[in-house]
Amino acid sequence: AFLGMSVAVHNIGEGRVSLLSTGEDYVLTFPSAYGRSILTTPWVELGGKCDISCPQTGYRAEVEFKCKQFWGTEQNKVVAEVFPPVGISKKSLLKVEGEWNGKMVAKYSSGKTETFLDMSTMPVVPKVVKSVVEQEKHESRRLWREVTQGLKSNNIEQATNGKLALEQKQREEAKDRKEKGVKWDNRMFLPIGENWHFKDPLGNRN
Repeated sequence: AFLGMSVAVHNIGEGRVSLLSTGEDYVLTFPSAYGRSILTTPWVELGGKCDISCPQTGYRAEVEFKCKQFWGTEQNKVVAEVFPPVGISKKSLLKVEGEWNGKMVAKYSSGKTETFLDMSTMPVVPKVVKSVVEQEKHESRRLWREVTQGLKSNNIEQATNGKLALEQKQREEAKDRKEKGVKWDNRMFLPIGENWHFKDPLGNRN
């Protein structure tokens, strides 16, 4: 969504992280992302509330990413609270505050305080991906390469043209499939209700 000088991306659905060694699943929702000052000096922030819960243990966390206030200077603030299973207590076990791209401090219900996470001490690990020429024709990095190149070179016209061309191509392909009665084959994910599930989850692999 466009918000004047900003662009907002509202993430829907949920993710699931499975710890095979402990048999625990962690279900999480996602914050929204905002691209600010897109016509001058762009910068990005996260905003909104999300939840993390473990159905096996009953523990859960409420996380809120705070957007920068118009009159303020603080950026990238995050606040989180961890709660025990329902029936044990309604009070949080600990509260975490800080910057999601910097230092976060945890304060426990006992009064103890310690550094929860310091992003400045963590190594930056580059993504390992195939080159565009090695990727299949429907992979995101290959489909959006013209847009990516335009944004990296600050060529907004190239990025816009690449985006419009890709979207028009996909509309034409969808129209052609509809006319021919061809159903799109989802290779990686299976729709179940309103959610999409990975066809080959880690738990099913040897």
